[in-house]
Amino acid sequence: MKLRVNIKNHCIYINVISVVLVFFTAINNTHANLLAFQGQYGSELEEQAAISNQRVYDELRALGCTDGQTAATASCGASAFRVWGGVRELVHTARDLSNIIGEPSDYNLGTNLEGLGFALRWTAGEEFSTQESMSDSFVNGQLSGLSSRITALTRGMKGFALASNYFPGISGQTLLASDALRLEGQVGGGASGDTDRVLSPWGGFFNTSYTYGDQDASDFEDAYDFVGYAYSGGIDYRLNPSWVVGVSMGYSEQDIAFDANKSIVEGTVDMTAYSLMPFLLFQADSLFATVSAGYQIAEFETERFIRYPSFNTDVANTDTVAVSDNDAGIFTATGSVGYSYTPSRFRMLSIDPYLSLNYQRTTIGEYTEQDIKNDGFAFTVDKQSLESIESVLGLRVQGVASFGWGVLVPFVDAQFFKEHNTNDHKINAIYADVSDSLTDAAQFSLETNGTESSYNIYAVGLSAVVRGTTYTTGNGAAGGIQIYFSYRSIQNIQDYTQHIIAGGARYEF
Repeated sequence: MKLRVNIKNHCIYINVISVVLVFFTAINNTHANLLAFQGQYGSELEEQAAISNQRVYDELRALGCTDGQTAATASCGASAFRVWGGVRELVHTARDLSNIIGEPSDYNLGTNLEGLGFALRWTAGEEFSTQESMSDSFVNGQLSGLSSRITALTRGMKGFALASNYFPGISGQTLLASDALRLEGQVGGGASGDTDRVLSPWGGFFNTSYTYGDQDASDFEDAYDFVGYAYSGGIDYRLNPSWVVGVSMGYSEQDIAFDANKSIVEGTVDMTAYSLMPFLLFQADSLFATVSAGYQIAEFETERFIRYPSFNTDVANTDTVAVSDNDAGIFTATGSVGYSYTPSRFRMLSIDPYLSLNYQRTTIGEYTEQDIKNDGFAFTVDKQSLESIESVLGLRVQGVASFGWGVLVPFVDAQFFKEHNTNDHKINAIYADVSDSLTDAAQFSLETNGTESSYNIYAVGLSAVVRGTTYTTGNGAAGGIQIYFSYRSIQNIQDYTQHIIAGGARYEF
């Protein structure tokens, strides 16, 4: 009798223990996935990729994909199975690292937590964010080229030199157009008394620049290096001494290469861009103002590598490339007002403070990648709409030095930018092969570094008149050639540096 009681008690104890084990196993199994290591991954991007891949896994499993299947089935078709294969490897790796008994983990990568984080980062698609910065860089370059032309017009009314033999008592010097206008007033209207016969109403310009720089890796974006070339040119027409109307056209190529040594991933983004920007300039004595509006088109070609190893002999390495072609439309508008001050004791020096307001609306259309090995890693990326409103406080100081062979105009320029629209920007993407099957909860919502609230641009440069204007009776002054060189540097943007070397020529005809 006593023995039976003991056996019965032992049975009770065993049953209790079994219930407890089942309970805790159930709890642990709910965390036997990518979410089990939240807070332990190497970056916020890996954390986000873990959440998104886990949701894709959960939804595909609910649709009928199973952990043990080796080929497409009626409930998990070919497209779904391609994506399932990738996310299953990630989830099974998390299970293997969790050491949970009873949950399938056969398709794990055989790696440690750091290796799992690396694999997650390869899948994340954070490379998409570079398209915004490339578009901004192109627009800023075009605005800089236009600003250079406006400066030439405001400083010299045409930005070229006028031969001094137009004016009685002046010889042996090459003068800028602004000096010529001043002297014209002193001698009673110039050689002909007709301003239009002194200054040609037409002018043309051409600028080119080389840009280079890099971005360091951050929690949300990869490290990369970039180089680019930009060209801009245009014509303008002087309606009268105070008003000038013109148009600037631009073309640019820029290439980004991701640095795998700094941020794991590899790939490239190539941009080709075009711009058209009409402008209007008003000048009255020392005051000047300008407005412009334009439209830019940027075309992108992206190669995004997905490449990570498997140390499990039953699971192959992942090594494919997702490629895409897409474009962006950019509307820009800018207005500036400034004042040109010449100290009475330093007549060859000009100090020009100015204030600008820049508006930019960028629309990047929806696009879908192609996985060249059909492994299911391609994304469909949602349409993106971004707005920027910047105010710019600038100061330009330049001098004029005359020589027997021409005129040199050295300058320094400092610009202080303030961004007034700093809303967070996220890029939504979903695995393309299952985009019609999954809910929005399974999207990758990729955060970016965000918009800097303020940054600075500093520039130094030199203009030179290489040929003074010649005068043709009845046709006005024409033939002046001026060239310039400048170096610009963008400062105080976190993890980002950019340098621009630019040169240009201006011609009066």
